[in-house]
Amino acid sequence: MKEAFAKLLATPERRLIAVGCFLTLLYAFFSRGVYHSDEHYQILEYAHAKLFATPTPEHLAWEYHLRMRPGLQPFVAWLVGYGLLATGIYSPFVLVGILQLLSGVLSMAVLLFFYRTVRDDLGDEKGRRWFLGLGCGLWFLAYLHVHFSAEMLSANLLLLLVGLTLRYVASDGRHPVRWGLLLGLVAGLTFVVRYQMGFALAGYGVWLLVYCRQWRLFAGMVPGVLAALVAGLAADRWLYGEWTLAPLNYLNGNIVAGHMLSFGAEPWWYYFEAAVLEGGVLFGLLGLAALFWFFWHRPRHVVTWMFVPFIVIHFFLGHKELRFLFPLLFFMPWFFVLLLRSFPPRITGSRGWRWCIGVMALFNLGAVVYSLAAPVPDICFYRMMRRHCADGMPAVALSIEGEKSYYAMPQPVSAATGMIETRFYMPDGFDCRYFATQEQLETEACILADKGRRVMIFSPDPDLAGKSDLPLRKVVWSPYPRWIVRYFNFNDWTRYSVRSKNVYEVVNKE
Repeated sequence: MKEAFAKLLATPERRLIAVGCFLTLLYAFFSRGVYHSDEHYQILEYAHAKLFATPTPEHLAWEYHLRMRPGLQPFVAWLVGYGLLATGIYSPFVLVGILQLLSGVLSMAVLLFFYRTVRDDLGDEKGRRWFLGLGCGLWFLAYLHVHFSAEMLSANLLLLLVGLTLRYVASDGRHPVRWGLLLGLVAGLTFVVRYQMGFALAGYGVWLLVYCRQWRLFAGMVPGVLAALVAGLAADRWLYGEWTLAPLNYLNGNIVAGHMLSFGAEPWWYYFEAAVLEGGVLFGLLGLAALFWFFWHRPRHVVTWMFVPFIVIHFFLGHKELRFLFPLLFFMPWFFVLLLRSFPPRITGSRGWRWCIGVMALFNLGAVVYSLAAPVPDICFYRMMRRHCADGMPAVALSIEGEKSYYAMPQPVSAATGMIETRFYMPDGFDCRYFATQEQLETEACILADKGRRVMIFSPDPDLAGKSDLPLRKVVWSPYPRWIVRYFNFNDWTRYSVRSKNVYEVVNKE
């Protein structure tokens, strides 16, 4: 056993891969919550609705009614959830954990495939170790690798597509039909998972026409692309219960109707600012430098032809979010190494350079520890509510319509009405109701309490128990461990994450 383990870790390359796999496992099991709510409402809630026929369509996100989101990832989540139900071990937290583990395995597999593809381009062993260290150990990549979101899956597929394309070019064009079938399938799936990737795929198609004019390759790509599109169409049919063209609906809803502008419009320089601020100043500046260095020095490369139109079009769109450009991050270890190789030895061997690398390494280590250990308030709330309602007594939560809680939020698009519900994490037999006024809410609370229901009230008011005529008991909860609240809660700082997410229970007067 020891000999096999020693052989497995015999080289620095294998040790870096082992560390990366271990870190991915840590993130898969301990990283909870989502980077953006779309990761939840466009996948998990759809899968939950198909598994349990709840929430009803009026409580799903506004995109569902416009039939504008792909059904492939919700289908995968439903498939995993169905397997858990069949084996009797279903839990929303177990389902998310398995999805994150699958995402992590895919991310590591694609990263290592791409590493094998560009290995010679990385130069010496030092450059290869840099690539593996950055690809496996950068905190934001390790965090994103395990997230089961459209941005992450499409980024992995795009990285795989580039790796396959480079291998095809290196094969001197042998077996073009087989390669075309594989490239077309991956390109089609990339589009099916996230329609915005069509901008990058358009650049990819133009590059093929300019630098890879082999009609047998194109002939092979056609059935591959069609197979992926048919799979996406079938998944959409499964999700919405009718045949629909979700990409066209997306174009009409977000671009033509302008619903995306309901989330705000940013200036053209937003992505420069966000890359520096959200990625850390040193990481952000170095990332931008590496990106533009690659574009400038490799203008004919397929990656340049893919990402230049992808970035330019996103600059022209009014609503901007950094996650829209996340596919770029998966190429960053490669960009970094190529940029570092261009530095003269007098720079990379200087004391200032070593200090800079040391500071970035310490920052990265701190970010890894924090992102793994920091509690996520909404996940802590869901666990608390499931424990609180573990006795199986039917429960109903009341709140004022339009007030945001961890279980509900108003529709963000002005043309949509109602509340979006987070049914995925609700306990069994739980229900939510919304009222226009506090008086209506309290009247309904009395009626439900008299019927023997467990009645809970969600309110942003931390003093509602003292103001209401109802006999209320505040359910005290915190995302932080008790020892932190007890010994380190200076100036009551732990209340800030839950100060507007108060939970009250109507107490039986008897």
